[in-house]
Amino acid sequence: MSNVAKVRIQGLYGLPTTRTPATSAVLEATAAYFRRHRGRVLGLTGAGVSVPSGIPDYRGSSGTYRVHGHYRPILHHELVSQHASRQRYWARSFFGIRPAFRAEPNAIHSAFVSLERTEHLAGLITQNVDGLHLAAGSSNVLELHGTLKNVQCLSCNQVESRDTFQGILEALNPGWTEFNRSMARSGVEPARRPDGDVDLPPELRYEDFAYPKCRQCHTGDYLPTVVFFGGNVSDAVRSQSHRMVDDASALFVCGTSLATFSAYRLVKQAWEQGKEIMVVNFGETRGDKEATVKLEAAAEDILPHVATMLAQEHHHRP
Repeated sequence: MSNVAKVRIQGLYGLPTTRTPATSAVLEATAAYFRRHRGRVLGLTGAGVSVPSGIPDYRGSSGTYRVHGHYRPILHHELVSQHASRQRYWARSFFGIRPAFRAEPNAIHSAFVSLERTEHLAGLITQNVDGLHLAAGSSNVLELHGTLKNVQCLSCNQVESRDTFQGILEALNPGWTEFNRSMARSGVEPARRPDGDVDLPPELRYEDFAYPKCRQCHTGDYLPTVVFFGGNVSDAVRSQSHRMVDDASALFVCGTSLATFSAYRLVKQAWEQGKEIMVVNFGETRGDKEATVKLEAAAEDILPHVATMLAQEHHHRP
């Protein structure tokens, strides 16, 4: 069996026809959950948290997989082994990364910061690679699938910032750089993917795109410090994620369908340990059967209000 056949992209889950309304009773029940487990709630977030920041998701109502049924992400083994795949990735991300880095935290990210500062939240595990939880001010964050902020050499592990690497790509590809600037001047941007990837404009070809070898060992190729489809979460990150679940008394799942096993197994772990699991997501999730409570709602409709309620209580404590 080929490597391609071994990699399965988890399918779409169903979308509901009705939402859980953000009534005072729903908000109070959610706040009560945080009070019961004050300081020992672990958050687990996904792409839905960053959608209000302008970063598209994969499986939501307007997600890449749902809108573009033909879309196929680049797979880990292809990037590691194939020059053409690396060309394709770097060419597409060349246009998408700057807009992705301009994204700013939204009210959901701010709510998690507030919950941490009022000592209701112990920490966060995020599947997102956009760095917005950290940018918002959350301090105890584990980026389960890495970050787009850096690139790393496959041979010697030397790390460069993605911003520095973008400057190198621009110098190597002056025609592409000018095309990118002309798009910016016209206000036109290609459609972005959650990982900073875009559809390439028809005027340009992957085969013409140049990318550098490692500046330290001069032989290795760079890849972003993210877990691509078909890749594995590092042992250190996996162990830390399990320890964070062990130390928590409750798991708050927010803005994710839990389609990736690296996230779903944390829900399974919490369920097997008998912990209270609340899921806030508009749409079916892989972990619905393990959830103690499921709110069929977008995170932005629930969490900012709950965080405000709990912050007001915290400030009035004697």
